[in-house]
Amino acid sequence: MISALAKGGIIPVLLWAAGSAHARAWADFDPETGHDQAVLGYTAHKLLVDRQDRVFRQGRYVLTDGEDSGIGDTGQDVLRAGLAATEQDGLPHCEGVERADVSGSPAWKFGRYRWFPTAFDFGKVNELSWTRKSPTKQRIAGQLKSANPDQILLPYTYDQPVGQSLNEMTVGELMAANIAAMVDLILAHSVDPHSGATELHLGRARLNTGGGSPWHWLRPLHRPDSGDGIRTTVPQQTPPTRGVEVPDAPVRLRPRIAGGETAGEPTGS
Repeated sequence: MISALAKGGIIPVLLWAAGSAHARAWADFDPETGHDQAVLGYTAHKLLVDRQDRVFRQGRYVLTDGEDSGIGDTGQDVLRAGLAATEQDGLPHCEGVERADVSGSPAWKFGRYRWFPTAFDFGKVNELSWTRKSPTKQRIAGQLKSANPDQILLPYTYDQPVGQSLNEMTVGELMAANIAAMVDLILAHSVDPHSGATELHLGRARLNTGGGSPWHWLRPLHRPDSGDGIRTTVPQQTPPTRGVEVPDAPVRLRPRIAGGETAGEPTGS
């Protein structure tokens, strides 16, 4: 599955999109003005949707053949608008991907694979609770009944043909439906609010209402080597900087008192 997406050029594009989205989200993140992890996660998520639409030429970035032919064209200007100069020159393009939203949840598909981005708190990808996510993500997490990476969705689970029940379908129709069914994946991403470090994973969700792992399987894409011979090196980018420069806070040493403790209130209060 991962190999199929890599051969189609999808994995490097996802790495670029996440790298661009996360760098910009963290650069704009300012705790001093009231931003928190939720703001950072929401911003990164919205930007990741935008960056994927750019590289896949979807949404408001759909271009005609004429617009997509030259660097100086109006269409190319739209694609590059808002990107850092280093990102504009390296903006990739990947054919064969379509927008495939489900119930308002953004998604993209390539062949029989469809992926939905979701944000999580940095370092806690294995602590996701799908009951706190959208109903669409919960349904996706409840689809898979085994750890088979390529298990498809039977018609009665999610993609049931309209007006046709499982009992009415012949064996041949079931097989055809299985072949045509989507394999739904989760593109899980996160940004560390302290350092700007990022995580990017691709996996199949497991509905963990009773506890346990939220994944049937999970593959990190942000590591230099993710296995299966697939190199998924994150594109080299200039480290982001904050939009607002904050001077260092003054430090005052407290006098020592008996017992070696410092004067003042406990740090945990």
